[in-house]
Amino acid sequence: MRKMIPVLTSAVSVSVLALASAACSIDVSGEGVVNREEKRFTVSGQPELNLRTFDGSVQLKSWDRDEVLVEIERRGQDAKAAEALVVSATQEGNRIVVEAPEPRDRRERIHFGSWQSPSVSLIVTAPRKLTADVRTGDGSITADNFTGVVVLNSGDGSIRASRIEGSLRARTGDGSIAVTDAAGRVEADSGDGSIELAGRFEALDVRTGDGAVRLDVVNGSALKTDWNVNTGDGSITLRLPANLDAEIDAHTGDGGVRADGIDGITSSRDDDRGTLRGRIGKGGRTLRLHSGDGSINISR
Repeated sequence: MRKMIPVLTSAVSVSVLALASAACSIDVSGEGVVNREEKRFTVSGQPELNLRTFDGSVQLKSWDRDEVLVEIERRGQDAKAAEALVVSATQEGNRIVVEAPEPRDRRERIHFGSWQSPSVSLIVTAPRKLTADVRTGDGSITADNFTGVVVLNSGDGSIRASRIEGSLRARTGDGSIAVTDAAGRVEADSGDGSIELAGRFEALDVRTGDGAVRLDVVNGSALKTDWNVNTGDGSITLRLPANLDAEIDAHTGDGGVRADGIDGITSSRDDDRGTLRGRIGKGGRTLRLHSGDGSINISR
């Protein structure tokens, strides 16, 4: 169990834009020092959040207040290193920008292995209706219970989102993506990781370089555009509601394609186990499924 020893607590000035407080603690387990700070921003309408950190996790949570709370956690080898990590937080109208750029000497010190790798994590609580653009160079991202346009981008880390209504774009260079209770448009892209999506969809664009894909499409979904689901290496499991209308075009480079309990879908050739095409319901827009190496299973 880690033992946390408080070192100092200090208050900083209150500005027109934000109220901030800071504290610092030492982790005696050898994982460095964490410096914590809070900033609060009052908004009068739908906020626009732009959150950036070079390394660290980001959590995005909602509440019923006309206020944005930003909790900043700087981690460094010692108190001086943690305090030296620069984080800017500015507000212009309802637009709030929080940026933690990579420190200049980080690469050199990591190369020589002389210190605990620094990071800046963000925990942001905001009104439910918003526009958010979240990016971390290395770390996980979570977002829960929002309406609007939400963009989540990690260079290396998992992404978890739930109860997002409107438009969601989730991208990670290396990590899994899991989305539950979504409604509207969803784009999910992983360089290397599994993808699981569940919700009421109007548009879907799913890509992973290496990983399984699982999609649970619930009642009320409709193809307002063509849907595309691709994995370079992995299986695809698709569950559809009974009342969905679409043209199905499924193909795998190495594996079988099966459609259970769905009338109207047949293999393009008797000897082609890797391709299924057909119409479900009234047809219409195309639902394309492609796997470079893996089975495809479609069911109601």
